[in-house]
Amino acid sequence: MGPMQELKIRIKPDDLKLLTDQAALLGVPRAQLIRDRALSPAVARLTTAEYHRLVADAVAAMRGDLPRLQVEYLVAYVITRFDQHSRQAVAGHQPAA
Repeated sequence: MGPMQELKIRIKPDDLKLLTDQAALLGVPRAQLIRDRALSPAVARLTTAEYHRLVADAVAAMRGDLPRLQVEYLVAYVITRFDQHSRQAVAGHQPAA
């Protein structure tokens, strides 16, 4: 395997924040998260607008018991973990639950 090559992409600030937050929740560098997603089989993706609607729905479901920021981190965490699990199952690394 040769050295990695640099690839530049353009991304909206909201999407960059989402990727940064998801990488932080997983404890991996953002570049690794982007590489993993680019090279993994396609799994259902949320647009930024869909993600924010999902967070808003989750905030409403909590009826003010949790601040929006905490709900957003939890939503991002669950989506990211589910995505990882789905990718591993698709790749045959573990059985789907």
